Amino acid sequence: MSLTSRELNYLVWRYLQESGYDLSAYALDQASLCSQYENSTNHDIITKIPPGCLVNLIQKGILFSIAEEEAKHESETKHEQEEVPNGKLNLLNALVHDHLKAVDPEDKRFMLRSELNGSEDKDNMEGIEKTDTEELSEPIQHAIDFTTKIIQPVIKFSPSLTCDWHPITKVFAYGKNEGSAVINAIKDGQIIESVILNHSNLLEASHNDVNIVSWSPLGNLIVTGGINGELRAWSPDGKLKNIANIVAEDVTSTKARAIIVSLYWSSSGQYLISVDSRNQICLWDGNTLSLIKQITDTTAATAAATAAATTTTTTTPSSYITSCAWLHEDKFALTTCKNNIKIHDIVQNAYGTIEIQPIGVLSGHEHSISLMKFNKNNKLLVSCSDFDYSIKIWRGSKGAGSTGATSAEESLDINIGDSKHNSPIVGLEWLEDDNLLSVSMDGVLNIWNSTTGKSLKHCQLLRKENFKTEQENADLIKDVLIFNVVLSPSKKYLAVGDDYCRITIWDMSLEGPKDLVRCLGVYSPEIAQKEGEQSNGHITENVGICDLKWDNESTYVSGSFNGIESVIVSLE
Repeated sequence: MSLTSRELNYLVWRYLQESGYDLSAYALDQASLCSQYENSTNHDIITKIPPGCLVNLIQKGILFSIAEEEAKHESETKHEQEEVPNGKLNLLNALVHDHLKAVDPEDKRFMLRSELNGSEDKDNMEGIEKTDTEELSEPIQHAIDFTTKIIQPVIKFSPSLTCDWHPITKVFAYGKNEGSAVINAIKDGQIIESVILNHSNLLEASHNDVNIVSWSPLGNLIVTGGINGELRAWSPDGKLKNIANIVAEDVTSTKARAIIVSLYWSSSGQYLISVDSRNQICLWDGNTLSLIKQITDTTAATAAATAAATTTTTTTPSSYITSCAWLHEDKFALTTCKNNIKIHDIVQNAYGTIEIQPIGVLSGHEHSISLMKFNKNNKLLVSCSDFDYSIKIWRGSKGAGSTGATSAEESLDINIGDSKHNSPIVGLEWLEDDNLLSVSMDGVLNIWNSTTGKSLKHCQLLRKENFKTEQENADLIKDVLIFNVVLSPSKKYLAVGDDYCRITIWDMSLEGPKDLVRCLGVYSPEIAQKEGEQSNGHITENVGICDLKWDNESTYVSGSFNGIESVIVSLE
C-alpha cells in the first residue's frame, strides 16, 4: 500500500484532533494545508476513514511486514499467484476492505431485502401467521443455563440529567442541573481526571440545567446544551470553542424558551442537526458549531395555520417532536407533523453556500412518528409510531430522488399478529444479521426478521423465567414501566432502565426458547423513601432515571439519575 504525503499529513492531522492536541493540529495545518484534503473530490475516501485510522494502518503495516517475511519462502515457489496491480494500492482500497460486505452494488436507498432479492409479496409475509402444522415442525428449544448477577456500581458520580461516552477512549461526560457539565477520565475503575464545563446562565438568576451532552463521532468535540436553548462546543480538554443560540429574535422574555431535546451527528461528524421543543430544526457545522441553515417544515407551518383557523382536531399530538436519521453524509430523513418522512439532500450551490433540498417523501403512517433508525448495511430505514404502535420498514424506489415521492406499498408492516406491541415503543435498534429489535414501555421485547417480518423473539422482560439469581428476589418481578433502552456497540447486550431506577442488562442472543431473554445483570439503587410511599411501593418523588449510555467497548454502562447518585456499572 502507498500513501501520498498529503494523505499522510491528513491522517496525522486527524489523529492530533482526535487526541485533543488542537494546537499541534493547527500548526500542522498551517504548514501543510492538510485540512484542504476535505473536498468533494475526496468525499468517498473521507467517509471511510474511521476514528483511529492512522494507528490502525500502522498496526496493519507491522503485521503485513511480518507476514510477508514468513511467507517469502512460500511465495517463491508459487509463481502462479496473480500479482496485484500497483494502481489498487492506495488509501481508498486500504480502507474499503471493512466496508465490502456493506456495499450495495446497485446503490439503492434503504431497499427492502426481499425486494433486492426479487421475492414476491407472499414471501414477505412468510412466518407471520403460522398453521398448527408449521408450529409443530419447528425444533423444540431447550432452556439455556445462565446466572443473573447482582451488579454493584463501579463508579458513583453526582446526580445528572444526561451522559455520553467518548467514542474512542475511556472518557465520559455528564450534564448537571446546576449549570455545568463534567468530563471524567477513568482508569482501572477510578476517575483519574475531571474537567468542569461551566454552562451557567449569566443573563438570568435561574439555573440553566444541562440536558444535552454529546461527543462528536471522531471525539474531537463535545457539545453541551442548556434549557435556555444555548449550545456550547468544547475541546476534549475543556476549552470553550463556540457558543450558539437557537432562540429566535421574536422570542421575548414573556414566552417560554425552546429547549434543545435532540442532537444528531452525521457519520463523520461534519454536520450536526439539532431539534428543539418547538420543532425548530438547525443544521450546524460539526467542527465549529456554526449555523449553516435553519430547516423549515412547510407542512408544520400549514398545519399550524389550519389549526389556528379551525377547531378540527388532528391525530398529531401537541407534544410531537421531530425525529431524524442520517442516511448518508449529505442526506438525512426528518419526520413531519403530517405523519410522513421527508428525505433531504445537502448540496453546495455555484456560489459555495450550502442548500438543503427535499428529494422524497415516505408516506404510510397514519399517526405521528416517534422513532427512526437507519441500517447502513442493508440500507433499510425503520420507523414506529407511539399512537398505534405500528412499525414500518422502508425501501426507497430508484426514482425517489427524481419523483420526490414514494407510496405506502413500499413499506413492510411488521408489528402485527400475536407478537404486536400494545404500548408506546421506547426502543428501536438494528441487531446483527439485519434483525430488528423493538421494546415497548410495558416491557415487551420483540426481535424481528427484517426480510419476512417474522417474530424471532417475543418476550415479557420482567418475568421470573428471565432471572436466575443465587437468592430468590421477588423485587425483580414488578409491574414497571420501561423508560430507557440502549443497545451496546457490539450489539450483544441491551441495557434497560425502568421507573424503579433499576438498570438491567440483557443477552441479545437468539438461543433458547422464543419467549426467553436472559437477564445477565441487575443494578438496584438504594432509594430513601417516605413512610407513606413505602406502603404502596412507589419511589420517592423527583427521583428517576434520565439517561443510559454504553462505552465504545461495550464494557461499561453509565446511568444518569435525578435525585440520587448516578452510576457506572459493568458485568465484569
